[in-house]
Amino acid sequence: MRIHVWVPCGMTDSGLAKPKGRPVAKLTSPEVPTFFEGIVWPVPTAFAGAIAAMRFEQGDVLYRDPRAYGVLEDQLPKGLSAIQVMLPKRSARATPVDFDGDRRLSSWQSEVTVELVDLARGRTETRVLTQGKLATALFHGDEAWLDPEREEPAMPRSARELQQRLAETSPSFDARQTAQRGSRFIFVVDLASDASRSKAAGVEQALRATGAVERIELSAKQAGIEDAEAYHPTLVVRGLVLSGRSTETVLPILRSRLYGGAPERGADADLGPEREAKGEAKGEAKRDRFSIARHGRLEEIPIPIPTEVDATRPESSRS
Repeated sequence: MRIHVWVPCGMTDSGLAKPKGRPVAKLTSPEVPTFFEGIVWPVPTAFAGAIAAMRFEQGDVLYRDPRAYGVLEDQLPKGLSAIQVMLPKRSARATPVDFDGDRRLSSWQSEVTVELVDLARGRTETRVLTQGKLATALFHGDEAWLDPEREEPAMPRSARELQQRLAETSPSFDARQTAQRGSRFIFVVDLASDASRSKAAGVEQALRATGAVERIELSAKQAGIEDAEAYHPTLVVRGLVLSGRSTETVLPILRSRLYGGAPERGADADLGPEREAKGEAKGEAKRDRFSIARHGRLEEIPIPIPTEVDATRPESSRS
């Protein structure tokens, strides 16, 4: 028996260097897709739109065995099963740049009709449950969440909530980076969001244009967040380490990439002839409201380089 399985079109690769900390899970067959590393059930990255919108739709098929997404020869693997979504009907399923939290919650609580398929035995069972239960079953690889009678799961915490805890991740980057002097920019990336991935790629490209960048990518758990399992599994904490470059040097680069407002005016800014005619002094123009903290955490690398004397002197003799 030869089975070819359809999956949605995949995401494009940013083409940037492979990150440390979180290897991308791939199978050897060129016809088999790439899967989300943080999701236990093998969910192809082609389902990014469904994950981001918290909405699976008619025609979506999710296999328990990752081999089923490619081409299977001869007999089906024993116990091969799948979840096929029957309802709701397919829509555009487009996710805006900043997907509204209430809309995600509404999708999380909405109904979905699925067929649980035992391909090896040729059996199916139809169940009606919530999108939240389906997503939780996939996130944790726990089919018990497909029980319509089970209590509803909590919706995973968002990227904004994880960003508020970036200060807790600094020790994890200290332990992994190779640079000992310079700066680093730590921020949250949602691997299921086109907008988030595009923004992250643009930031890295802008920094690489001015020098070497060491990229480190960690799951919330790897980053040292204690209740990491409460966050959405496609969220990662990414650190861009810039050896030998201070935060004062890096900040203008980040600002030019992240901020869409008017340029900030300094004391020597050119106000233009009309404003000069009105007697407005240079440097009095209102400054913009750009804040790097809204996008991530820019910090000096705190690891000092001990001198030979410092490293050999006994602790009691050091000042």
